Amino acid sequence: MGIGMLACTSTQAAEDLVYKLPTDNDALYRGENEAYYMYCDRWFEGKQTQPWEAGTFGFTRNALRVHDGRIFFTKLHEGIDVKPIRRDANAEPLDDVRPIAPGIVAYTSSSPGASNYGRYVVIAHETKEGTIYSLYAHLKKVSCEVGQRVAYNDTIGTLGYSGDGINKVRAHCHLEICLMVHSEFHRFCPSTNKHGLFHGHNLIGINAADVLLACKEGKSFSIKQYFNTLTEHYRVRVPRHCTPDILLRHPFLYKGEWGKESPSLDIAFTAEGIPIGVYPCDTPIDKPAVISCRPMPMMQKNCTMNRLNGKSTAAYLTPAGETFINRFIWQESQEEAQPSSTLP
Repeated sequence: MGIGMLACTSTQAAEDLVYKLPTDNDALYRGENEAYYMYCDRWFEGKQTQPWEAGTFGFTRNALRVHDGRIFFTKLHEGIDVKPIRRDANAEPLDDVRPIAPGIVAYTSSSPGASNYGRYVVIAHETKEGTIYSLYAHLKKVSCEVGQRVAYNDTIGTLGYSGDGINKVRAHCHLEICLMVHSEFHRFCPSTNKHGLFHGHNLIGINAADVLLACKEGKSFSIKQYFNTLTEHYRVRVPRHCTPDILLRHPFLYKGEWGKESPSLDIAFTAEGIPIGVYPCDTPIDKPAVISCRPMPMMQKNCTMNRLNGKSTAAYLTPAGETFINRFIWQESQEEAQPSSTLP
């Protein structure tokens, strides 16, 4: 856990980074999306297709036609799937996988059956807005070690097809760019967790393609500025027993006045569950509750990963949603904690 804990604390000397492509496949920069993203087999209304869009970030899978005829997708794909461009005579992928930015290897999993990610690597990147994590999954081979400092051109693994539901034909590098939910996740997560802080439930992905394209011309990327462009889908009010761990690591998320007391906090989320703002609130509350929700032409469970349910005017947290929110506000002792009035 040492590297993960260390990587959760940013330094004043850190700067925004330039993020580069994880493999030699540069079709993304040319707008050749079908050559960049690995397709996913889709069966919908009696037809089979292989859309490259299913390899992009967001709600791209599990099609649903609503009452007015429009088609939505209800399953979130939290990363992007990068196609290989090199294979041997047996169609085995050969592409090297490299860090998208300099950092420290925070975690590696070399067991292909230990998670849906298969073999994967997580790298911690220090920025002035806190530590950002990149995750590289479905690897054929892991070629780095925890604690190792890596640079752009270092090889950290080989693109592959480890993990559930992936075969040689659909070999790809699944890339995520993430924020960590809680630096104590390993203390309150389910006992089945084999990956400590770096379980997928503790890493919230943003659109990696947005980041890579923003850096195409060598410009650095500001996560704070990027978050200001994202759309709020719902807002949850939570009791403020303490300062949420994510604010200690990413103070830019707080939209209030530092040091001002408030009995509760409102956390704004995108539909994908990205926390884009935390606001002080003077209204006390005993347990987390949805206070606003973007109108949608379907039940909220279909566009929030089943974290909300009901119609937009009366949305509420599902059990999965309660678990999700509690990951952000967990503290060691709920009973002994006092309301926190000081933020860093």
